[in-house]
Amino acid sequence: QVRSGESGLGRFHGSRHEHKLPRPQVLIRSSSLSAGAIALSGGIMDTQSINTTGGSVSGNLKLIAGWVGATLVTIAVAFVAARPRDCFDSKECTESFGGGVRHTNKFAMVSLCVGFIIQCMTTFILFVKTRGMVGIVKDIEYTFVPPLLIGVALFMLLLENLLLFKGYFIFTSADGVGSRPVFAPILIEWCVNVPILLILAGYSGLNRPLADVSRPLVVTNIYMILAYSAYFVSMEPLRWVLIAAAFIMFAWASYDMSMWVAVFRATARDGIPSRTLRCVLTIALIAVFFLYGLVYLAGMFALVTPREELIFFTTANIVVKLIFLISFVGIRASQFYDLLVTLVKLKVLPIDQLLPSDLEALKGGAEEPLMD
Repeated sequence: QVRSGESGLGRFHGSRHEHKLPRPQVLIRSSSLSAGAIALSGGIMDTQSINTTGGSVSGNLKLIAGWVGATLVTIAVAFVAARPRDCFDSKECTESFGGGVRHTNKFAMVSLCVGFIIQCMTTFILFVKTRGMVGIVKDIEYTFVPPLLIGVALFMLLLENLLLFKGYFIFTSADGVGSRPVFAPILIEWCVNVPILLILAGYSGLNRPLADVSRPLVVTNIYMILAYSAYFVSMEPLRWVLIAAAFIMFAWASYDMSMWVAVFRATARDGIPSRTLRCVLTIALIAVFFLYGLVYLAGMFALVTPREELIFFTTANIVVKLIFLISFVGIRASQFYDLLVTLVKLKVLPIDQLLPSDLEALKGGAEEPLMD
């Protein structure tokens, strides 16, 4: 859909000999069907619904500010109430930490650094290829959201492993939990990357408005902070109250996320690319969070050592983000395939031989933006 005031379908009421379809080449200029042209014309098909699902820019910024504010306030209150002590001030905690998993962190940093650079390059190339269409193709700038979020997630993983490698922000738990090390870099990474995963799954994947993503996102960040705060509580009853509250909030957020899937399956068209994969990603995210909770409880009951818990969390954090990255690349590939088929049909077929889905794609009626 082009900002000339007239959509292609607005001219379909006459004879096809008198009213021809606008050629895709007009919209993608001289780029033909190169990678850049696919990205540009993808905006024609897939950005129509972003205003309806995403809300206004100012409204979205207010939501994001609310998320950040709620998270920071919760962290500040928890930090003041817990008053954590540095792990290296406690001999027992230092021995339990044992230097962490520095070799694992080192290899992870190298791999993540390479991945982050590649993601930055691909995002920059996408920007260069599409910036000429900003203002021509409606809302094409929103197609930068998934690659930018994935880039931020990779950076936070890199920062997490750097902090663990250096031994920064490692605290000791209360005596009732065994004076074990508490790895705050993991919580820092979660407070940024878990919201990114929820946005990718709900907003970019299942086309839910950011307003629908808000509640499970804020609830998830709060219950993660509560769970970590429980490490610093000496009173056992109060500690288990915090843990119980965290798991109740997990169930609440999981219910909201499952409703994303239910609404998407009820409203999304049957031919939408990677329809099943989008739903599986959200359900898998709930399962992963539940598994994280089980490992957390195992640490509380001393069923796993701090080192084993650290290895699990650092490894799982990277694997989950890589799975999301690969999945979104697969979704994008499916969209590109559908786009190529539609472009070919628009070029060689007369209007009366086009399918309704082709006409819907032409007028910008597909449900989601291109993902990268």
